[in-house]
Amino acid sequence: MLDPLNHSRDPLHATDDPADLLSDLQSRARSLLDEFRAYQAHLKSWNKQHEVELRIFRRGVESEVKSLERITKKFTTASEKGTAFPRTEVEKSPQLHALRSSNLSFFEAVWDVAKSSHAITALGKKIYFPLAQTRNDEGSNDAISTCKRHPLKGMVLVDIVTDNGLEWIKVSTISEKRLLFEMAKEGWESYADFSDDSGTDDGEGSSKRRTGKLELVRLAEELQAASKGIRVHFRHVHVRFVLPNIHEGVIGDVDKFLADLRATGVAVQCGISPKDTYGTKPIPIPNFDRMKPAMAPVPLTDTINIDCTILLAMISDISHLRRQDMSAGCNPTSATFHKAIQRQIESEESHPLLPEEIYPVLPGRALECTSHSAQRMREIVQCMGTTSERTRADIFLGEGAFKGQSSSDLRRAFAEHSIHAVPEQIQFPIKVVDFDAERAFSARRNDCSQSALRCNDFTSSIASRVVSAMPLTPINSSVFLYGWVRRIVTLTSNRAVATGLLKTINELLDEHEEDESSGVVDNESFVGPQIYICETARSLVGKARSKPAEQPCSGTSFLDEGDPYDGRAEAKGHQLLGTQDRLSIG
Repeated sequence: MLDPLNHSRDPLHATDDPADLLSDLQSRARSLLDEFRAYQAHLKSWNKQHEVELRIFRRGVESEVKSLERITKKFTTASEKGTAFPRTEVEKSPQLHALRSSNLSFFEAVWDVAKSSHAITALGKKIYFPLAQTRNDEGSNDAISTCKRHPLKGMVLVDIVTDNGLEWIKVSTISEKRLLFEMAKEGWESYADFSDDSGTDDGEGSSKRRTGKLELVRLAEELQAASKGIRVHFRHVHVRFVLPNIHEGVIGDVDKFLADLRATGVAVQCGISPKDTYGTKPIPIPNFDRMKPAMAPVPLTDTINIDCTILLAMISDISHLRRQDMSAGCNPTSATFHKAIQRQIESEESHPLLPEEIYPVLPGRALECTSHSAQRMREIVQCMGTTSERTRADIFLGEGAFKGQSSSDLRRAFAEHSIHAVPEQIQFPIKVVDFDAERAFSARRNDCSQSALRCNDFTSSIASRVVSAMPLTPINSSVFLYGWVRRIVTLTSNRAVATGLLKTINELLDEHEEDESSGVVDNESFVGPQIYICETARSLVGKARSKPAEQPCSGTSFLDEGDPYDGRAEAKGHQLLGTQDRLSIG
């Protein structure tokens, strides 16, 4: 992760001793590496280590440390042999050149910015984006395009991805002196003469200005172009440049350069050099909790819409019982059950779903589900649920023998059928809501009271186009559109449908941007669905497989195109349920 724009290295003055410089660099490198490893350990303790890309940054820092170790070894060998070099030879030695060229200050700057960042998802990330096949003579911004028709791709390196993916940060430790040198190298006597727009876009001056852009400006344009092809929560990524060794209001040419940099659309932050952060002074303890990815991928709302996939996970014996305590007739270690179920049991033993992923999201929030979800769960439980799974379903819905009981009584009853404690703040029973998706997105949308989306014409139009472009099964339409209309988080394990829905929305937003008649205001006012995808799913354990005549639910696939157990659940092809058209969740 070398910084091609890092020209602020650690210089060795004429009076400095190479041994002192080496000692200083080693101390700083160890301090940086120790903090970074502590950060890695913190991520692992929260099971977040796989959510943050660290390989590029880690390898860069480790490479610097190894380089210093090699130089130390050479100096030590020379010292043991009693070899003394004249000052002129020391100045010319490759070891001294390596010390002066150390990239450590760049990694320190990146780490310092990272410590002040929130919800980091990468330290060093390669961003690929489509390029136009040819560049015009002037090398204008049109040379970088995100149009899908161009197969060529460019790559830019982002130093920090923060705010759960919404912001890219590029750090450059270039100094003001080096920046002025780069300007002069481009042939400018005064940068201001070429960055000031005279009102004409043709002629020799314009050509020089366009082809002679500084590397940082060209990089900013590429990052901006790349950001236009990526959306996070339906918004384009924000790009920020951090220049710790550049200060505004001191040199006119530098200020003009900063104006050009900001004209590309990126934010620019100057003058935050982390002096004396490392070395002899105490190292401030970073806030690793702030740095780690957010617990939820989307901000949680006061009310949560629960998908049928989560309803099933909430009542499954796999989520609540030990392997040896499965109900009579069930032998999870035998061929009675599909291999996917056995894998789920093994996964549950190492990472219990409810206490680690679902329970932390629910306390203190109103729980709702659509009548379609509730009815589908009832059908599945009736068909294949064990006695304990049926009991949990009645408790969670507040039905059967548990109808009319208080929330505390329901929690107590639920805990009696589980090895896991039930958080006191979980609000049982879940509220079942009737929702007609077809009516909500019909042509008659004049009453804002009928739908929160109808108060936003642009959002409503995109939603209607999504319904037309992506045919959803009745249950998926009910679940995901209800959460969208209510502007509440939908909790689901149905990754296939959820990601397909988000992809379709983003494509429609891109089409809207490409339409020259469209305004920016509409895009900014867009309100998309808030979907929390739980990466783990649970099937019902199911009754022991019987002969076909005795088991009406056997021999038919549970899943269809809207596979709710896509991905890590690995339950595709699970042969436990009855008629697919009647019972499949997707």
